[in-house]
Amino acid sequence: MNIKKISTALLLTAGSLFAKDYWGAELYTDETYQYGRFEARMQMAAESGLVSSMFLYHNDSYMGNGEPWVEVDIEVLGKAPGSFQSNIISGTAEKKVTSEKHHDVNPQANQSFHVYAMEWTDKYVAWFLDGVEVRKAEVGSTDTKNQVQALVKQQGLRFNIWSSESEAWVGAFDPNKLPLYQYIDWVKVYDYTPGSGDAGTGNNFKLRYADDFNGPALDIRWNTGDWTFDENRVDITSNNVAVKDGYAIIGITKAGQGVATATIPMPNDPNKGLDSNPQSIKANPSVGSSIKLGKNNSVVLQIAETGNVFYKVTNTRGEVVLKNSKTMSKGTHSVSLSKLPAGTYFMSVSQGNNTETMQLNIK
Repeated sequence: MNIKKISTALLLTAGSLFAKDYWGAELYTDETYQYGRFEARMQMAAESGLVSSMFLYHNDSYMGNGEPWVEVDIEVLGKAPGSFQSNIISGTAEKKVTSEKHHDVNPQANQSFHVYAMEWTDKYVAWFLDGVEVRKAEVGSTDTKNQVQALVKQQGLRFNIWSSESEAWVGAFDPNKLPLYQYIDWVKVYDYTPGSGDAGTGNNFKLRYADDFNGPALDIRWNTGDWTFDENRVDITSNNVAVKDGYAIIGITKAGQGVATATIPMPNDPNKGLDSNPQSIKANPSVGSSIKLGKNNSVVLQIAETGNVFYKVTNTRGEVVLKNSKTMSKGTHSVSLSKLPAGTYFMSVSQGNNTETMQLNIK
């Protein structure tokens, strides 16, 4: 096996066939989490008929047959850009339990950037806007439908933009308003560390990583959707996700248009970037890792500091063939690739805010 370091992460996506007249987008983490704090500074899209969102989601919720539905939402509904909807969805695909509430956003969500956040623990789920708690569903008191304790599965962090066919929920759709974009300045994910954190409610959260989208492409933690679902008039496609001028952009457009022509709404925004966020702490220093050639089709990870490490291997078609997230102690760790057939692969390893990507040639 030959191994070669490459200078930038590769963004590779598989081709798909689309049938609908409009395209939407979804950006999501490959990692999933059991509790945490999740923050993003965003300007949302808002026109009648649209949904612009940030949410936590258990990846198998849709399967039904007793599989728990586990989801926590922040959604801006196009007919009401002066508010966002918070929601917990529990139960199953066959019988969902919801608890929608609405919260004022001023200036409107599509007119200005705001910092949106969710905290999820075994005791409560809370929602925040610009550092202020606007709702808390707490076990034994304000969680009147007993949903918090039903969030029994790990969840990933997701952002999407789409158009619901339910006019009663989001309003009538007008395709002449397209294209529209949701702009994500930065994202922060915190672990829930009660008694030993330095951020969030009670200083019970510790920063796991931050992403300010300042690279040429998405960090390896992110993936993009290529699918659709019932009551959605758009196809979700990776073609409608882009990184530009320090923002992640997801858009809703006519089919085939994409988001390449999207313009930044506030090119001289004085509050842009992680350092300008007054609601949370700055990113931890990079702890570092390195990838080296091992024996018998393996790689050796040199971990500089004990902590969570995420690695992913993709083939030349962009398909993920191996991924894992685990706590690794300081030192060397071997990852076997012996089950992969001969070919060229790309392995990315992230710890803290440090990412390395390598090309692997397995013979």
